[in-house]
Amino acid sequence: MISSPRLALAFAAAAAIVTGCSAPATPAAAPSASTPPAASTAAVSPSQCATQTVLTVPAQASLPVGATPAPTLLPAVAANVTVVPINRIPIPPIAGKTASIDIMEIDQAAHLLYVTDRTDNGLDIFDVSTPCAKYVKTIDLGSGPNGVVVAKNVNKLFVTLNDSNVAIIDATPGSEKVLAKVSTGGKKRADEIDYDAKDKKIYAANSDDGIVTVIDATTNAVLKKFENLGDALEQPRYDTADGMMYLTSSDQNAIFQFDPTKDVMVKKFDVGTKCSPNGLAINPTTQHALLGCSSRSANNVVEWDLAAGKVVATFDQAGAGDAVFYSSKADRFFFAASNFNRGALMAIFTGNPVKFVTGIPTAIGSHGVAYDETNGIIYTQDQNPNEGALFSFSAPK
Repeated sequence: MISSPRLALAFAAAAAIVTGCSAPATPAAAPSASTPPAASTAAVSPSQCATQTVLTVPAQASLPVGATPAPTLLPAVAANVTVVPINRIPIPPIAGKTASIDIMEIDQAAHLLYVTDRTDNGLDIFDVSTPCAKYVKTIDLGSGPNGVVVAKNVNKLFVTLNDSNVAIIDATPGSEKVLAKVSTGGKKRADEIDYDAKDKKIYAANSDDGIVTVIDATTNAVLKKFENLGDALEQPRYDTADGMMYLTSSDQNAIFQFDPTKDVMVKKFDVGTKCSPNGLAINPTTQHALLGCSSRSANNVVEWDLAAGKVVATFDQAGAGDAVFYSSKADRFFFAASNFNRGALMAIFTGNPVKFVTGIPTAIGSHGVAYDETNGIIYTQDQNPNEGALFSFSAPK
């Protein structure tokens, strides 16, 4: 999705460090729209990590001089924000550096979190069997990684790289190693990726080359290349309900539909409503999707009907973001609204029907998302300068 790290900003309000464990914490009240909230001093839940940083909503902020476009932050809407304790999870290989992280994926059965880390050219692995994620190791990929997907039924991980290759990794816990690299034939980065477990096929998008490559997940052979699809190809997402693979394009404000059984493109949809979709997550029960709109002028989120091929609703409580994840267990969409004009948020929506729940303040540029269904923990990157870490926090009920 994002080719270079978006600079994060230090929050204008103070942050408090809470150490130790006590009674479960109660989420802090939302701040008023006119006054930045004071730092929360809620106690730490026994299920939470021992050291927590409480992040608060920024009052006003701006990018460094010369950055474009410079955001204009509007006041936060109190009713739309929930301030919660944020855990900072160090990533040892990039300690003291500004993280350049893109996609995060959790193997829910193995309780492992995989993070594509361009700062160390590797795939960072974390044990998330408890609410406190633990760094395990980094697999050196030799090139900056962008997307990652778990192909559980072939016991592999597929990772897209800046050198236009797709790395294939043995997913056996403790024995992870690179098995092969497959070239997409592009001149630029292989970006986002998803897996069709039924047909055992990988769909990988080269965002800047207009290429989508189909790979046999069993043999690692390239089966098909779709070329000349246009600019800014973003997130492929397989729909288990209709067996189709969908793909967003931010610059084209479009959604592509592919049939993996025949490896043909079925249709290209114009979203119509201004969105510039990066992320895409699907609720297969309803055949509705949430589009992670990246448009900084629209600052909205779009609900899309896959069957009808049209916009169902728009939401103005979040926008200008990137990745989206849907959890069927929680029946929640999680959207990393990393450049929203009222402050960076992790926006949460119900799945059926789609309704906005709340937004949790993060950091400008925190554009990734993963959700641990066992422990109810949300992950994104700590995009603050020189911290080299992840953020994690409990999802509000």
